[in-house]
Amino acid sequence: MGQPLTFETLKRIAANDPTAQENLEDLKYMFRSDIGSARNMYRIHTMDDLIDCLERHDALSEFNIEPFREIADEYGGALAAVIMNYHVPKELLTAEPYNEYRELRLSHECATRLNISGSLNGSHSGLNVNEPNVNASPVNNNKSQQATFVAQVPTKEKRAAIYKLIASEIGTDWRCLGRELDICQGEMDNVEIQYRDLKTRVYKLFQIFEEDDSIDPKKHVLIICQALDQCRRKDLRRKVERIMSH
Repeated sequence: MGQPLTFETLKRIAANDPTAQENLEDLKYMFRSDIGSARNMYRIHTMDDLIDCLERHDALSEFNIEPFREIADEYGGALAAVIMNYHVPKELLTAEPYNEYRELRLSHECATRLNISGSLNGSHSGLNVNEPNVNASPVNNNKSQQATFVAQVPTKEKRAAIYKLIASEIGTDWRCLGRELDICQGEMDNVEIQYRDLKTRVYKLFQIFEEDDSIDPKKHVLIICQALDQCRRKDLRRKVERIMSH
């Protein structure tokens, strides 16, 4: 399967994957926090049921296929063979703006306040986040080693690359990211009202986050990585780690 996959095709593959179906009870336990209640657990008898439940609880979407990645990592099977061919459709990465010129200006203003220069079209400062840096030390999943890895002030280029990456790919998970960065609901509501464009909202979240003087700047990237983990966006966390490893 060399062609890019649609989300619907990926769901069909997962639903028909015999390996996943055989391990359904383990998968229900794995995603128990997203499933939410014992009643919901009892209603899940097939992979279709599990997928439907995860979608209804906003744990699985076109923007976030992390549950599928976890299944592929744990059990292999048909998902593991195809999942790298899936990419979020570009047309879904930003909401349709009310006024294109206004949204571009607001996005530019937010990026300028963050001292992010260069294109805002999704490029990541020339850093390839999809391929590991062969010259870098391997990143261990151990939390203490991960903390050492990212607990540093990034260069301006890396910081810009991280913010552009997340702004381009976080999609509708931006509110979850804001909550995990301890940004209050009222502030996020104001951001949503003021900015229609998703990228601009994320830049604004980072601006609010950086203005909190109680947070050590050396821990900014670490906190962002932890927030992405909590939002089940380990795919983005891994890309941030790759940027930091260059």
